[in-house]
This record gives sequence, C-alpha cells and structure tokens, in this order.
Amino acid sequence: MDSFGSETAQTIEHVFAYHGTMSENVSIQRCPPEHRPTALRELHAELPPEQQLGLVQALKSTRDQDDSAFDGLIVALADESIAGATWCQLAPGSTAVIWLPNFTSPAAVPLLEAAVDFLDERRIVLAQLLANADDSIPAELLAAADLRKLARLAYLSVENTMFPATEPKSRLQFESHASEDARRLGDLLLLTYQGSLDCPQLNGVRTSADILDGYRQQGAFSADRWFFVRHDGQDAGALILAAHPETANCELVYMGLVPAARGQRLGREVLEFAMWKAGTDHAERLVLAVDEANKPALDTYLQAGFQPWDHRTVFARLRQRD
Repeated sequence: MDSFGSETAQTIEHVFAYHGTMSENVSIQRCPPEHRPTALRELHAELPPEQQLGLVQALKSTRDQDDSAFDGLIVALADESIAGATWCQLAPGSTAVIWLPNFTSPAAVPLLEAAVDFLDERRIVLAQLLANADDSIPAELLAAADLRKLARLAYLSVENTMFPATEPKSRLQFESHASEDARRLGDLLLLTYQGSLDCPQLNGVRTSADILDGYRQQGAFSADRWFFVRHDGQDAGALILAAHPETANCELVYMGLVPAARGQRLGREVLEFAMWKAGTDHAERLVLAVDEANKPALDTYLQAGFQPWDHRTVFARLRQRD
C-alpha cells in the first residue's frame, strides 16, 4: 500500500477559516517530522486525564518502530503553529486506534475527515475509539470520523487469592501452542464467533489472519498461553492468555466456545483453567474486558469472583475488505 511521503507532508484538501475568520487560513496536513513533538504534546493535552495515560502507553509501543508509526498523525497548521491534532495509530490485523482532537477546536471536524481519508487509503477495516463511559462526544465529531457505537465494555479483574491452588478437574482438555497451527485456530475462532453476544457487529469484518495478528499483540506473547479447548475428542473452543509483566497481570485475551459446546457450563471450566494458569505464571490478578450486552459471559465472570473496575464505550468505524 502507498505510504505518506517521509520527506514532505502532503496537504489534504481541507482549508477553512480558523476561529470563524477568513484572515488566518489553516491547512490540514500529515504531520511534518519537525512538528511531531509539538503535535503529540498538543494531542496529549487535549485528552481527558484518563486517556492521557493510554496515549503515553501507545507512544511507548512505537519506540522500536520507524517513522511510519506516525503516518496517521494529522495536524492543523496555522502559520506554522499547531492548531490541533489527531492520530490514527495503526495496529496489526488491518486495525487502528483513533485519538480524537480537542472537541472545541474549529479544526476538529476537518481533522477527523482527513483521518477517514487516511484510514481508507490504508484499507483499515476496523478503526476504534475507546471513550470513558461518561464522556459525551459531540455527534458531529462522531459523524466526521464515521464512528458508531459498538459496545459498552466492562473491565473486570480477579485477585490471585481466588485462583485454584491445583489444576481444576474438567471435562475439557487444553492443548497449548495453538498459535503454531494458524489455519486450525483461525477456522476455530470463526466458529466460536457464530452466535456470539460479544460485539457481534465485528463478525465477518476481519479475516482469521487479521484476528490472530491482533491477539498476538496483546501483552507479552507466549505460545504456551494459547490453547485449543477440546471436548469429547473435538475442538470445542479456544483460550488465549497474555502476560503483562509491568503490572503483574495476566490478561484473558479471548475465550470462546463453538455453538455445539454451549449451554453445558463448559465456559466456567475454561475460566477456572485460565485462573489456575494465571497462578502458575505468578500473576497477581487476571483481567479481561467483556461486552456488557453479553450477559451469559458477564454472569460467568461475576460468579467466579471477578469484580468490575472500569467501564468504557467503544466506537468503531467498520469497512469491508476490498
């Protein structure tokens, strides 16, 4: 795919009157390298405090990447001064995260319209925005970025005092290193999505390869934390865990069962195994996020001792793959 020129920033066709006057024209551009530090400071300052930490963590993840990580950093320039910024942070699996500009800036709508152009150019099939549950994002900004509400997520955790001390007895078998058989795992994941109540709008948007690429980037990847879940000699589901050493957390990235395996309380057995496995990795807690509309899954987690610690609203822009 084409990339933005690294030598010079390309100006997107948006020029408008800043602060309602015609005396000072502002151009929307892919951020020139010399303006990047200022643009990122501006973007950080415009975010709510809870999201500022998320942006800092996102920037840390770019340390080992080249300048292409900032291809999606788009700015409003007024006489060589930054008047606003937004960032489409590219992620594996044809996805991106959108960091919004200041809601009150006259540059906000043109910046987000330019972000949509960028996402289309890169053929991004899923662009997401995570917002605090009590944030009120102006409708015109959501429309400019073509974002629609996808789900309200509950973030849950359970402390290691609740972990099983020994491997739980189960009707299931857990086969590790599932990541090493991408075709089998990819096909299985697509089966587990059928009839799922967890963000069902995403079904069919990404390929299995995209999905696996995205999961692989969660936390510290280790093949022995990726499992085929087997029942009666058949693949019945999948379990993916990831370590976060910096916080001593283990993340339940994904667990799901195929339709034929549901309704037998097997999900609780998968969860108990995940909790035990987190304990063997010396995690202090197991954390996860779940669509609040998925009441069966939410009830399973709460009954196992998980407690909510945060809520977020997910907005998404979905684009069918060419």
